Amino acid sequence: MTARILFLPNRRAHCGTVHVMGERATGFEIGHESASGNSWGSFDGPFSTAIEAIGAAHALNRDQYGGTCGVEVHTAAARDANPDQEAF
Repeated sequence: MTARILFLPNRRAHCGTVHVMGERATGFEIGHESASGNSWGSFDGPFSTAIEAIGAAHALNRDQYGGTCGVEVHTAAARDANPDQEAF
């Protein structure tokens, strides 16, 4: 069974942005950046795959921030989640 991650368009980030970052060699992590960009928090990880980290980022956004944050998947994580995708 195979699956693809569908990236949903970011809506306006009222409560900041949850980032998915890292790479497979060192693990993926998630972190919340405030709307002002002046502070970071709610770090979690490492996750062994980007798919796990992306799921955790959306769960953090839903459970902690009421779904009001944007979720940004950095390039290495996007490539790990969708290895057949040609470019990001």
